[in-house]
Amino acid sequence: MLKDITVPDCEICGACCAYSWEWPAFIGDRDGEGIPEHLTEQGRMRCDGDRCTALAGTVGVSVQCRVYENRPLVCREFTAGSQACQAVRIHFGLDDGGLPPPPSDSPITPTAR
Repeated sequence: MLKDITVPDCEICGACCAYSWEWPAFIGDRDGEGIPEHLTEQGRMRCDGDRCTALAGTVGVSVQCRVYENRPLVCREFTAGSQACQAVRIHFGLDDGGLPPPPSDSPITPTAR
């Protein structure tokens, strides 16, 4: 029997947008179109440390994406409640997961608290 998993509310969480400066990379020629230049650099979203500069608000409290309608493909494909989502939530101490750990070959690994 599968465990019921509560999908986190992305407008509260925002952990995926503050986890890694490498994530918000553009994929393909048209990815990133419509995003103001001051929020991009070298084929990806500009980040302040690991946090995407398009993320407004406080992670785990209330957040929003300033470029949501034009966000990169990698952001569009990130799935709330996935193993990668749970891993970044654990990294920020937002919960203890609730899903099995990501596969060992996953680029996302939870950080011990």
